[in-house]
Amino acid sequence: MAQRLTDTFKKSLSIVSLRRLLPSNGLSYKRIRKSLRHLRNQPDYEFFQGEVKTLHALEQTGQIDLFYYDEMGLSRQALVPYGWQPKGASPAFIGATPSGNLTTMAFMSRDNRLRAFTCQGAATAELVVACFEDFAQSLTKPTIVILDNASIHRSKAFLNRIPAWRKQNLLIQFIPPYCPELNLIEILWKHIKYHWLRPQDFLSADSLVQALTQILTSFGENYRITFD
Repeated sequence: MAQRLTDTFKKSLSIVSLRRLLPSNGLSYKRIRKSLRHLRNQPDYEFFQGEVKTLHALEQTGQIDLFYYDEMGLSRQALVPYGWQPKGASPAFIGATPSGNLTTMAFMSRDNRLRAFTCQGAATAELVVACFEDFAQSLTKPTIVILDNASIHRSKAFLNRIPAWRKQNLLIQFIPPYCPELNLIEILWKHIKYHWLRPQDFLSADSLVQALTQILTSFGENYRITFD
């Protein structure tokens, strides 16, 4: 784009000029995110998309329940590299807060049903198995859970329980590697982290737990997501 503008104006452009001209040429300044999409198997990705559409159709006719599972970690140690402050003011800072992660493990459906569990620290394979054992007790019809290939989901303890869960009408479906967007619960995590939790909720460990609990228990009523 810089070269194209240089060719158009027939002269070299400074960084300041580029910053002024790029927005008028349909560009916006955004953070470039890391992605592993180039590692995915595209045929597998497209095949799974078709499979999910079939599952959605079965779900809509009431033949099955379909849930998406994952874990989310929260920390009070916020990462805020940039922020607005008055000119001439002393540099703003955020105090370092030694605080362990708060982990949420949850099952979410497209009609905003949620079954969530929280713990201090990172999730373990044993905790994930316990969550699935509890979830299996609540089923009223054949249920499929879609989840990613995290190591705790592929642990021996987890895989050994799959046959028993199948007998309880709980079926496990792993998404293809490097395809996180196929797990819709990622949308829930984004809403919680960037829209529903407020900065003041991170002031103390208790306030963070209270705010997160309020969101999780009110999901489907006060907090909702519209899925296409």
